[in-house]
Amino acid sequence: MKKISIKRVYRTVTVALMLSWVLSGCGKDAALEEYKESMENYYDQVAEIDAGINSIDPQTDIDGTQLLGYLDRLDALTSDMSQLKVPEQFKIVEGLAIEASDNMSKSVILYHQLYDNVEYNEDVASGAYEYYERANLRIRYIREILHGEMPEDLVVVPDDGTDGGAEGSDNGE
Repeated sequence: MKKISIKRVYRTVTVALMLSWVLSGCGKDAALEEYKESMENYYDQVAEIDAGINSIDPQTDIDGTQLLGYLDRLDALTSDMSQLKVPEQFKIVEGLAIEASDNMSKSVILYHQLYDNVEYNEDVASGAYEYYERANLRIRYIREILHGEMPEDLVVVPDDGTDGGAEGSDNGE
């Protein structure tokens, strides 16, 4: 009968484990990596749009054409972001992304109404800004969560299947 060496078994098991680790992509989750890459791309584009908005000269963009163009791009981009398949590790982000998109769309609609009307309407302007701020708050929450932080002002409500589940300091509106 052949004697089995403990060293040989140990080496064989170690090599097998290392080989399985290498063949499995070093433990990386492809869906997670793809999601993170998509979100970084989203945030890069948001930064470009933000820079564009901040560079608008209000004296030359009296009719809001430039601003509305940037806001339309931001709305479409945020809508696309909300449609991404969220990995299980970041499921809390899913509801926030949908809320961010919804708030951004409402904001853009109101900004269009504001610039389409001849008379300035303070209520429309205030509503547009409020929805814009709500969208940006949720976008900030998503970024913090993706970086491993839990936003201090984010209240997570257990999902009973009837509502979104996450609320910010703006009372979830």
